[in-house]
Amino acid sequence: EFINKKEIDFIEYIFYTPAKKFGFLGEKTVSKLTNTISKKDIIKIPATGHYLFRGEPYLIYTKMKKDVANIYLTSGIRNVPKQLKLFLRKIDKSNLNISKASFSIAPPAYSYHSISDFDVGKVGWGWKNFTASFAQTTEFSKIRHLNYVGIRYRLYNQYGVRFEPWHIKVI
Repeated sequence: EFINKKEIDFIEYIFYTPAKKFGFLGEKTVSKLTNTISKKDIIKIPATGHYLFRGEPYLIYTKMKKDVANIYLTSGIRNVPKQLKLFLRKIDKSNLNISKASFSIAPPAYSYHSISDFDVGKVGWGWKNFTASFAQTTEFSKIRHLNYVGIRYRLYNQYGVRFEPWHIKVI
């Protein structure tokens, strides 16, 4: 199935329009729609289906797994196509309201998953890992006290988006 000119124009609009227009106040993390991630820079995390960047993100996740029992990787690296797909799905679920979608997920040029961040969850919690309820878990309490990670999207954050206690900021 081919993408038509209108669809390409819309994809370029989503990618190249400053995200502040949509209410997302984070920094641009990817400069080109055609950016790629080299396979030599990533590592697959067993039993998760996800990848992390080698180096600091991988080392931090490995250390977290030792320091916080009962967590696992729920989302790792997101390249431009994956972030675009997730963002377009959220736009669709938001009655085509791009600003509403941007409150829940970063536009594809602005995802910190494309440079280092990742999501974790409590084993056995399923979809609840992606709700504010995660902040009430023992696992989150332990994560909050680790001095080598942060939570990217805290309550009332500078990015203008919802609270995501599961989103790990590599610091």
